Amino acid sequence: MTDTIARIDPQVTRGNIGDRWGRLVARRRWVVLAIWTLLAVGSAVLYPALQNSLVGANFSVPGTESSRAEDLIERHFESFGSEQLVVMFTSKSVNTADPAFRERVGEVVGSLRQSPDVLRVVDPYETAGFVPTISDDGTSALAFVGIGGEASDRIAVAERVQEMIGAASGDGVEVAVTGYSPMTVDLTRVESEDAVRAESIGLPIAFVVLVLALGSVVAGIVPLISTGIGVLAAFGMFALLSNFMTFDVLVTTVAAMFGLGLGIDYALFIVSRFREEIGRAGPPDDPHRTERAVGAAMGTAGHTIVISGLVVLIALGALAIVDVPAVRSISLVVALTIATVVVVAWTLLPAILAILGARIGAWSLPRRFQPPSVDEHDAAVPTWWSRWAQHVIERPWRYTAASAAVLVVCLIPIGSISYGVDLGAEALSQEPSGRANTVLTEKFAPGTISPITIVFTGEDDSPLGPQQTATVNAFADTVRGDDRVAYALAQPEGGRSLLIVVPSVPIDSTEAADLVGSLRAQALLAGETDGTNVSVGGTTALVVDASDEISGKFAWVVAAVLAFSLFYLAVVFRSVVIPLKAVAMNLLVTGAALGATVAVFQWGWGASILGFESPGYIQVYLPVTVFAVVFGLSMDYEVFLIGRMREVFVRGASNDVAVVDGIEHTARPITAAAAIMIAVFASFVTADVLELKQFGFALAIAVLFDAVLVRMMMVPAMMKLFGERNWWPGSDRRTAGSGRYEAAGS
Repeated sequence: MTDTIARIDPQVTRGNIGDRWGRLVARRRWVVLAIWTLLAVGSAVLYPALQNSLVGANFSVPGTESSRAEDLIERHFESFGSEQLVVMFTSKSVNTADPAFRERVGEVVGSLRQSPDVLRVVDPYETAGFVPTISDDGTSALAFVGIGGEASDRIAVAERVQEMIGAASGDGVEVAVTGYSPMTVDLTRVESEDAVRAESIGLPIAFVVLVLALGSVVAGIVPLISTGIGVLAAFGMFALLSNFMTFDVLVTTVAAMFGLGLGIDYALFIVSRFREEIGRAGPPDDPHRTERAVGAAMGTAGHTIVISGLVVLIALGALAIVDVPAVRSISLVVALTIATVVVVAWTLLPAILAILGARIGAWSLPRRFQPPSVDEHDAAVPTWWSRWAQHVIERPWRYTAASAAVLVVCLIPIGSISYGVDLGAEALSQEPSGRANTVLTEKFAPGTISPITIVFTGEDDSPLGPQQTATVNAFADTVRGDDRVAYALAQPEGGRSLLIVVPSVPIDSTEAADLVGSLRAQALLAGETDGTNVSVGGTTALVVDASDEISGKFAWVVAAVLAFSLFYLAVVFRSVVIPLKAVAMNLLVTGAALGATVAVFQWGWGASILGFESPGYIQVYLPVTVFAVVFGLSMDYEVFLIGRMREVFVRGASNDVAVVDGIEHTARPITAAAAIMIAVFASFVTADVLELKQFGFALAIAVLFDAVLVRMMMVPAMMKLFGERNWWPGSDRRTAGSGRYEAAGS
């Protein structure tokens, strides 16, 4: 190369807000540490309360047919209750006709009827001939327990019923309770175990990457400590917020997944920059040396992570377009967690660095494993990364075509994407509710756990007339003839009718979703003849309506994220070409990641290796959530990498030199950051709960595609192809860079 690059002034950010803030925290380091210690202890104390407040995912979309059915049941069928629990009695040694079995059933039913939490109990021996409550082989019987209240109330009732039932087994009869709320209680525990197992795999790998990236054991430990406290603080915040709102069972796991992945990355950039600054902030005996280093680190890397966090938060904000509580809950949890780890990186982390000072380099690796110093970066001797960048820009068409081809091939399966909600029954096979559900599926009807509910009323929800009642009876007879229906039971109350349809297929299967569609089509025809209002609801119907809402709003979410991305990148880089290329590449990465997820989890490729059975669909809220998060993360990498290139370009270097320098200075931190996120996200593939597997896989493969195929191949190759047109219309190249992107190479 004949071009030379002016050395970037390391003190260009001195005096900015980040620098002044870092110095202030350094001077008040012990106060900051004490405050965060109290917050961490308080959050740990609040954690059990958070666990006890979690509810099942809420898919009720306001204004939909399933939501209307729920409302009608609460207003006109109070005795039915908001939810029906199923108490399963089973035995390998006693028959349901034996006195000992009947006595055990009677004791449990009697205890439940005395509970103030229970609206009604249906004894299996009192419904013989009407509802199949005794298995054909005479080994099992089931009782229905109606409960009411909000979702959080039903979770609490389910826990109390579980405690009561847990001590009821005996005399050869095993007793267990299942249903949506009991399964949610057990799912909370299973997901917590999944998170612990994933963290025990992902965090050690992240620690190794940190030590290699930062060059010392102490430096590698610091990001783990600060991020761990940040995630714990997020849990404490959720516990306080749970007094005013509800969170579903994914909260703690999703918070841990995203908080650790991004939080460790943010801390990596700040600690890396601090290690660089402490070596040139003054002689070892200078009392202000550490303070200056902390200020410089926060003025550069600290500024960068704030921008990074804001980008992800704004991308997540687009999910508010989707009017599904479960999607909004996940986006809120992720957003608050990211905001918390950014606050920790701006408060606790600089305090820790100020306390450690030069000891941040304690227990250093041998010199050959140390990251290159600034002087080494600026030396004339090419590094491996500079040689790689030069290799790519000498073959731009080859690398552009090859990387794009891989992404397009991975994207193809997305055309067959199908949505659904896996309720986690397979993951609960060893839990009481899961074992009861297994018996229910094998010896009764799988849909008994949460039937489809069809509400019939007159005009304006008035009672039914004689002709309309006849319509209901005829409709019920038609439904009973469907092979996907185990049985249908009409329950009149107050002149209105509730038809309980129990599918013969699992409620979270595609067959059950198709059944809802058929029932709605039939109900529409039946209601047109005499003005009967018909509303089809139940868990399966809620999922169908949520799927329609998400798929219908997905395009709007994409449009909002793309519009923001184009505007943001155009402002940052003062270019038209770079934003358009970035958005196109980010779309490829996101699409390829979702396509790969469809191939693995919907088509079942590699299912035996990853230890799951494909349900034939993707979790309904996964694609839109992954799109927003991955697009935000991809924007981060774009700013880190292209920002360095622009900084060099505006200082007078050629486009080729700027590209090589950008790769040379950012490849190591980008690779380390990506490796950490991949380790954290991929570790959740070991989870028993299928939706955690899907989330972990989709995010890990997206980061892998972005870091390897896009940032290290497509970006330098396409920067070469477009040449100086990349920076059009740009600005006067004689104008020095703002210093904003200096942290990218830290």
